[in-house]
Amino acid sequence: MSSTIRVDRSIPGLRVVTENLPWCHTAAVGVWIAAGSADEAPDEHGAAHFLEHVLFKRTATASGRELSERIDLLGGDLNAYTGREHTCYHVHVPAEGLATAVDVLVDVVANGSCAPEDVEIERDVVLDELAGRADDPEDLACELATGAVLGDDPLARPIIGTEESVEALDAETLRSFHRRVLRAGDVVVAAAGRIDHEDLVRRIADGPLAAVVAAGPGDAGEGVHTSASTSVQTDDRADWAPSSVLVGEDDDSEQVLLALARRTPARDHRDRAAAQVATAVLGGGLSSRLFQRVREELGLAYTVYASMDQFRATGLVSVVAGSPVGRVDALSGALAEVVAGMVHDPPAGDEVDRAIGHLTGSIRLGLDDPLSRMTRIGRHLLDRDTVVTVEESLLRLRRVTRDDVAEYWTGETAPWCLAAVGPGMPDAGGAAGLLAGVGG
Repeated sequence: MSSTIRVDRSIPGLRVVTENLPWCHTAAVGVWIAAGSADEAPDEHGAAHFLEHVLFKRTATASGRELSERIDLLGGDLNAYTGREHTCYHVHVPAEGLATAVDVLVDVVANGSCAPEDVEIERDVVLDELAGRADDPEDLACELATGAVLGDDPLARPIIGTEESVEALDAETLRSFHRRVLRAGDVVVAAAGRIDHEDLVRRIADGPLAAVVAAGPGDAGEGVHTSASTSVQTDDRADWAPSSVLVGEDDDSEQVLLALARRTPARDHRDRAAAQVATAVLGGGLSSRLFQRVREELGLAYTVYASMDQFRATGLVSVVAGSPVGRVDALSGALAEVVAGMVHDPPAGDEVDRAIGHLTGSIRLGLDDPLSRMTRIGRHLLDRDTVVTVEESLLRLRRVTRDDVAEYWTGETAPWCLAAVGPGMPDAGGAAGLLAGVGG
């Protein structure tokens, strides 16, 4: 039994994409807005994430408690998350509760009130969340490394904001940001599971979200904020950040967290598949070089991995590892050895095959989850204005050869940046040595 993907473009400023899974007992729906932390004006830093909190507090017709009770009665889950280039509000329910769930979701996104008293309550919640992230050395190290690599690009700003920016945000700023991003006319409603496409399109077209989006920008102050990230191109190597060392102190921790990062191809770059496979060879699975050498052979770290983020105009590859203070020098040496080895000892064919298996398997494992399918088709339509089939995605990865991986890694000349967080970080010489070791 196969699924069916359909796209509707009849609602001004709003696209609807569905994937009907007739065998499924549940349905997931998401409202995707093409604005995230990188689209905030300087005085709006943290607004996309803060707004996500506040919209659930109440709408023009219902309290937050009433909205929660309606979803709980269905046995569903209502949530949201903010990225650097998008925000998604989503709900996942048993299929028979889909109509009610969509009404609640649309009410939240279109009619969330941003009442001043709700903003004050959620301000403390966001500040508490921010404090929790600051206490996590892994999050802090990754944030510092990202900032070092991306520099002044809005993509480098912490999604959650800073204590100062969150304290400064008020209800009117959040309402203005909310109106602007919805009226910009780049909104996708995605649904996967047991879905009636025509019924969902009618429900969205007749609801408040379509009316808000169709209103368009009001005055000049409500135009789309253009992120500076759109001007940063992956191939413009003169703009790439130089190697740098950032050290964050965390005297309460017993571990040192190291984060290496550098620019990598953008989301639609011709080398993106090779970059994904190379990252998986380096540290994407249990048989990856980092995991096998650093954890299995040397026992230096519990946390060790490589990951990749790809955006419109650039990308970021990261290597993260943590160890007790006494092992940090050995860990630095091991990281340098493995990362530099990607150039000196290019991956063999069987390594590339395993990395491709890891990546394609991750895609296929997500096919059993309506929420994962909804995320996939929603992101594709929002980012590319088309939905790439699973078969196309798998084939793109399977076409990558060991030569492609070697050419990508040896040709990738962006410098590495390093962030170290913990009570006993490497000294400046040790950190510089690690950067030199990895070719930064």
